[in-house]
Amino acid sequence: MTERFPKMRIIFCFIFTLFYGAFSKTINVATNRRVTLQPLVEGEIENILWRHNGNKMVEWDNKAGNVSEYLKFKGRIKLDVKAGDVTIIHLTKDDSGLYDAVMIIQGKLIIRKHRVEVTDPVTKAKITCLSNATLHCEAEGDFLDYSWSGPGLQTAEMRGQTGPQISKENQDSVYTCVVNNPEIISSFYV
Repeated sequence: MTERFPKMRIIFCFIFTLFYGAFSKTINVATNRRVTLQPLVEGEIENILWRHNGNKMVEWDNKAGNVSEYLKFKGRIKLDVKAGDVTIIHLTKDDSGLYDAVMIIQGKLIIRKHRVEVTDPVTKAKITCLSNATLHCEAEGDFLDYSWSGPGLQTAEMRGQTGPQISKENQDSVYTCVVNNPEIISSFYV
């Protein structure tokens, strides 16, 4: 009975790796940019299939020697057949999701997974000072986070707010609005 448990552990690890593979952290990238996904494997690749959300994206077999691109990725990808890296250009929000590389290396099945989140870049913020001395900072984009710095402001208190109220004695001071999303950080001064 003691022999059975190590075998079960090996079977569990094999099934877990088969279904889940090695998973990297989320890669954040702005729309219209490019991303390169790297499986970081060693050995000669015999066959590789990259999928996006379970759908074929690109595949290569060293016996056939040709690269086949699929669906919306035709003309937007480059596959490095030596390293297994795939580069996708002109990213759109529809390109967000789970990417996996299924490879045969020296007769062994290897799976690598990447999650990609495509967001709009932060636009230039408009900063205005209203008559009641409240600053406003607005930008367009996804997952925006605002923070302010300047005389009399506590940065922790201002995180997430679009604008602080300033006193009349500080109206000639410089205030900084920082707008960011997971891809880009932009600073604007008033």
